[in-house]
Amino acid sequence: MRRYALLLSVVALAMALVTPAAGANGQHTLTITVAKAVVAPDGTAAGEITDVVFTFVDPDPAIPGISLKKDATITIAFPDDFVNTGAGAVQPAILQGWPQSPPAPPPLFPWVASVNDTTVTITLTDDYLVGAAGPGPKQVHLVLNGFRNPGPGLYDVEVTIQPDPEVAELLAGTAKLRIIPKARRSIDIVSVFSGGGPPPPFNNPLYQTVAAGDDSLDVGLYLWDKQSSVADGDVNPLVGVGVEMTNAGHGRLVKDGRTVGHVSITAPDGADEHALSTDGSSILGTSAVTSLPVGILITTLTTDPDVAGDYVVTFRLNGGNSTSYIVSAG
Repeated sequence: MRRYALLLSVVALAMALVTPAAGANGQHTLTITVAKAVVAPDGTAAGEITDVVFTFVDPDPAIPGISLKKDATITIAFPDDFVNTGAGAVQPAILQGWPQSPPAPPPLFPWVASVNDTTVTITLTDDYLVGAAGPGPKQVHLVLNGFRNPGPGLYDVEVTIQPDPEVAELLAGTAKLRIIPKARRSIDIVSVFSGGGPPPPFNNPLYQTVAAGDDSLDVGLYLWDKQSSVADGDVNPLVGVGVEMTNAGHGRLVKDGRTVGHVSITAPDGADEHALSTDGSSILGTSAVTSLPVGILITTLTTDPDVAGDYVVTFRLNGGNSTSYIVSAG
């Protein structure tokens, strides 16, 4: 089995791009997905601030991203259903497949952004190349403080990348952005607790490699309760959530004695001495980038000392989303 293939099937995001399909007029087709950013509870909720991440290359760090030369552009065109209020900064980040980890700490980002109606253009001010400091550009995180999401539905967002300003060929694709009626409970893996920073870049918590029997990096989880609204200043952090393991492969997320979600560990055949530990229950903290109040839970996986292979840890909130990370042991 190819390394990390199990996580890709679990996460089911299908964010693959290795060789773009050729199209007309020197344009190549990208497969692009878009999802709520992990640093806010409601980036894809109706009427809320647009805060999303576009992924145009498989986040597996073994797969290279797309090299971007100085003056390269990434253009993201939202449909007119989105409202640009004209108030609020645009905060873009070009990522390499995991959150909160651009190539350099602010304000040294090698790009600038401009907005025309509901189209955002990011222009590189320096080279950002594959292999220079990791797998290279794979994602764009957009915090659009002046934008407001439309009503619930599925919306086409057009993404166009010109990797080299001296070459006419373009990479382009359409992302399907689903806007939900209200913010749901949210649990999201973040990078700021996994080492390597601050400042960025941080270590990658989503794909890890350790020796059999060793611990994973600390993996931080952001938790929010349902019906949060950043635009209205009414954000509901989810605190006091702990993990109670039933056995080596399954546990419950518990708050005030009630089950609010579940955790599962898919381990290699024969593994039974692996364990998930936490630093207690989620505590009130502050979300990196957006500075919002959030519940923070830190987890660590200890792998079986006698069994190598892929360990996939998946968290799911009742009435909310799910998220996973993988630890490849041995």
